[in-house]
Amino acid sequence: MQDFLELALRILNGIITIGFFPFLFQIYRKTSRRFYLLWGVGFLLYGINIVIRATLPFFGLEETLNAQIFSFLFVLTGFILIITGIGELIDSARHFFIASMSMPLMLVILYFTTQQHDVGRSISLMPYVFIALSLLVIRSRYTNALDLLIVGWGILLFDNVGLAIGAINGMYVEVFAIFGKFVIVIGMTSPRFSFLVDDLRRFLIAGLPSVYNDSASNRMILIDSKCESRDNEIVWIRSKVKENSAKAYRTVLISTYDLIAPPDLRRGEIKDVDIFLVRMLTGGRGTLNVFEGHTMTINDDVNELDILFTEIINFSENRKIRCEIILYNLSALIHTHGWKRVYSFLLSKIQQIKGSEVYMYAFYYPNTHENIADISKFEMIFDNIMTIS
Repeated sequence: MQDFLELALRILNGIITIGFFPFLFQIYRKTSRRFYLLWGVGFLLYGINIVIRATLPFFGLEETLNAQIFSFLFVLTGFILIITGIGELIDSARHFFIASMSMPLMLVILYFTTQQHDVGRSISLMPYVFIALSLLVIRSRYTNALDLLIVGWGILLFDNVGLAIGAINGMYVEVFAIFGKFVIVIGMTSPRFSFLVDDLRRFLIAGLPSVYNDSASNRMILIDSKCESRDNEIVWIRSKVKENSAKAYRTVLISTYDLIAPPDLRRGEIKDVDIFLVRMLTGGRGTLNVFEGHTMTINDDVNELDILFTEIINFSENRKIRCEIILYNLSALIHTHGWKRVYSFLLSKIQQIKGSEVYMYAFYYPNTHENIADISKFEMIFDNIMTIS
């Protein structure tokens, strides 16, 4: 009876491990993070190996060399993908892939040392040791929550050590394995985990993500404000900043002529880390090292604004992080610099913005412009016009 229960739990362990693949693949499709694809396929092959080993006795193939090699190929490829996935998190997939390729050599040694159980068992534990240690090293360098992954892989390592030395009953081995894998999946499906590639020692505006979000098709949006007062517009901006913060987006608010000052934002319980404020003032002096501080000042010059946009776009592209620019407001720029200069600036940025992960929201007030034909030109180059009130 106990043997039957152990076999049933082993098959269940394999099926559950295989079942992680479609779950992780859906997250990969939503986030486009290759880590989830690598670990999803890795768990798929890992689970197939478990099922094969569990069912071989039914076919009398447990002692055949071909069946053993076939099973080993699945688990070997699975671990290579899982280890490579760890490297993908910190932008070192190639190095981790090279390191994982030492496992085929280990398995060859394992095959020729099957009579030397201590050597064979030690080698079979190496993938678990390598994964657990890698996660510990990464955890010591980054502040993201890796605790659940470390605990999960630690359980699998403990489980396999207990199996190797005969200290854990086979039935409990499968129970611990199932529990450990669930801990791993819970940890790795946290949205903040997918942002581990960010170096959190640098300026981090948007914080750690708590929700996923699908990319929108509209990159440049005009906001036609019907608000009775500026306070209502500030409320909308605060809400947008909080929404972006939950998704780990950088929010850059460009305030022309100090129409929105830092105290206006703090009243909405917005923290400095949630937003990067650019104050565009006449005679403003400041550096254009974007994201090096929470507030910066630039001169009232469209050329400097052009440079600022380029820096934000380059940052977003290099770091693979979405940035959202809120321009408050476009009408003030047009009144000051003329529609032709501002229009030319925006035209030059359309291709860069739409080829990046940068989104732009620009407040404007059509009724303040004498020539409606001029303002209509701006409406045509933006993807959408939204109204707030």
